[in-house]
Amino acid sequence: QALGTPGQAGGAPSPAAPLEDSQLCFLTQHSFAEAKLASLEGQIRNLRSELDHVKKLQTFSLGKKSGKKLYVTNGEKMPFSSVKALCTALGATVATPKNAEENKAIQDMAPDTAFLGITDEVTEGQFMYVTGGRLGYSNWKKNEPNNHGSGEDCVLLLPDGLWNDISCSSSFLAICEFPA
Repeated sequence: QALGTPGQAGGAPSPAAPLEDSQLCFLTQHSFAEAKLASLEGQIRNLRSELDHVKKLQTFSLGKKSGKKLYVTNGEKMPFSSVKALCTALGATVATPKNAEENKAIQDMAPDTAFLGITDEVTEGQFMYVTGGRLGYSNWKKNEPNNHGSGEDCVLLLPDGLWNDISCSSSFLAICEFPA
């Protein structure tokens, strides 16, 4: 019995033999499923990113606007390095009053003592904004800053709105500042 020529009945199929309908259907469904999967993966990435953003916004339950600044807090007490890291991660800076109005806005939203974005960590006795630059406004408590016991390099906003220098390793309220 003759085998016939390749590609014809009785012969070996040629590499370019037309696909049967069921094979075409499978390949089409497979391609569609891959495209759909890629689309869903992209949507999941976008939703995760959005959720992360919402979570960051929700960590702050309180906010107060003053001029072109928005002050927010998550109500947590932590060392200054953690406050700085938190604010930076959120695209903000540690609350830094540059006038009496801003100082009052921060004071109004702080039920307790809070760190300010001011330190003399670089040069003892020379308090600077953590964003750079020398102080143009201050509201020190009487006999402060005093570097009591040495190592008081951070600034604390007291409930009465006055400032006190304090150890940066102490834990106080985190307040971040965003441009409004």
